[in-house]
Amino acid sequence: MQRREVAAEAPRVPEPRLSGNRLALAGAVLYFLEWVAILGFGAGTVPTDPGTSPKDIVAEYSGHATAIALAAGWYSLVLPGRILFVAAVRAALGRGSVSALTTFAVATMAVSVVLEIGAFMLAGGAGYAATHGADQSTIVGLDAVSNWLDLAIWAPIGLSVLGLSLAMLQARAFWRWLCWLGVVAGLISCVHGVVAGPVFGIASLQDVTQAVSTVGVLGFWAWMLVTAVVVLRAPGVSALAADVTQAIRKT
Repeated sequence: MQRREVAAEAPRVPEPRLSGNRLALAGAVLYFLEWVAILGFGAGTVPTDPGTSPKDIVAEYSGHATAIALAAGWYSLVLPGRILFVAAVRAALGRGSVSALTTFAVATMAVSVVLEIGAFMLAGGAGYAATHGADQSTIVGLDAVSNWLDLAIWAPIGLSVLGLSLAMLQARAFWRWLCWLGVVAGLISCVHGVVAGPVFGIASLQDVTQAVSTVGVLGFWAWMLVTAVVVLRAPGVSALAADVTQAIRKT
């Protein structure tokens, strides 16, 4: 009887709570502004698709040089939103046992952003070269490097999403289905990043890899938006300036 009373009076361990902020949603929105360039700048298809002939590659760059340059600059402005999102979720989770995973997630997402900006800046350079007398082989070579840089973004994105999702799962501060959605999307992106280069240009495999990557991207976007909303709605949301200070201190 005495043991039961002691057990009943034992304090409960509080459930982990998030420290809410607006920066996760701000980062997601900033990142999704890439669609302004994708839909509105008329930059054509660069880097070009597998199987594009050298003549068509040159025509693509020379015909859209200004739009490609503008898009490259726009991407350099909005793509860092992915880093802001991950850093803000890290700040919401705090340090503790999840710190290594969240730090890894920030670092790998930063790598992906640098690679993607580099890919489009190189495409901008190819457009400039195409309109200033460069020969065909130079444009084709620049396009190939730009393509490979663009393919290289998927593994770091996958590692970032996977690492942050595992940290979210470990912290037990998010819905489990949301964490597992991030784990699956991250793993798909990792696999895509590994196989995208070897299967590039193999027509029989393009449809399969494209379908798999689309599933991963849609899962990543859904995970990102829902996570950002959860962090926004968590207790402790303060003014945006205070959120910035908090994220800098905890990163």
